[in-house]
Amino acid sequence: MADSAKSSGMADELQALLHGASKFLSDHELKNVVESWLGSGPNEPVSTRQIENAFGKDNVAAASKETGVGVDTLTAELPDAIDKASPSGKIEAPTSVGSELKDLLDNLFSRTSGTR
Repeated sequence: MADSAKSSGMADELQALLHGASKFLSDHELKNVVESWLGSGPNEPVSTRQIENAFGKDNVAAASKETGVGVDTLTAELPDAIDKASPSGKIEAPTSVGSELKDLLDNLFSRTSGTR
């Protein structure tokens, strides 16, 4: 039972992080990019520069250093993670996502004014 509750809590946290990331990036001039991840067509890529512009270059550098996860992990995995978590066009239930992506997103949100 405890493992099931723990897994459910982690899934809820990941769902909140992915939802927060999609909203935060949409609010920071990447709405069309995020909509491609939520839609049924191909996912538009996101660049390191776009991530740094949205979250702040210093925040990205600090979060990357603290977690040991490069921003390239975020730019590579975030589009697919949001795409898989949103089969109906909105984030519902995340599929498996690497802990590195989760840790980096969590750290970024702790450094920015963005909310989940």
